[in-house]
Amino acid sequence: INETKERHSFLWLNLIDRKSGGRSVQRIVDSWMIKYDKYKKIIWENSVLSKRIISWILNVELILNKSTFQFKRNFLSSIIAQTNHIKKNLKYEKNHTKKIEIITALLLSGLVFKEYKENFDFGLRELEKIIKVFFDNNGFPLSRNPAELIYFTRYLILSKECIKDAQQYVPEFLDEIIDKNLNCMKNI
Repeated sequence: INETKERHSFLWLNLIDRKSGGRSVQRIVDSWMIKYDKYKKIIWENSVLSKRIISWILNVELILNKSTFQFKRNFLSSIIAQTNHIKKNLKYEKNHTKKIEIITALLLSGLVFKEYKENFDFGLRELEKIIKVFFDNNGFPLSRNPAELIYFTRYLILSKECIKDAQQYVPEFLDEIIDKNLNCMKNI
């Protein structure tokens, strides 16, 4: 099951050679969209889905380079459908680590698709909420788990850098929690 989740999360896209891997990636993504376009439990699980959206958005230049209009349309429609799915399911997710993945995917989708800016705004509100309930005043997870500190910090930094790259205002709460998280790591 874990191997299936890893494969369908598409995190492996970061390992592809940018100069020669484009056509192969397009064929793989196209085949995936044809075969898994509809809900399948493991493949559309919140964590897998969020990672896939993040990976596809961050690797869009590789995926869409020299692609056909039809492929681009199908690809963008697929991202939107998957984003809508996780947005609807966020309220049912109890696991905080999966929530941060979902929120990050929503933030990215709102930055990339201007007509879905509400995803960005919604993601920021949800991010602020989860930070308030997950971290203590020093920025350490209430669970006292250093692995969760590192996991969350990775997604928080990714969110911040994507917001900066999109030339949007980075909220103070995000800067503050990242600084606190990094201080906690330094103290460990």
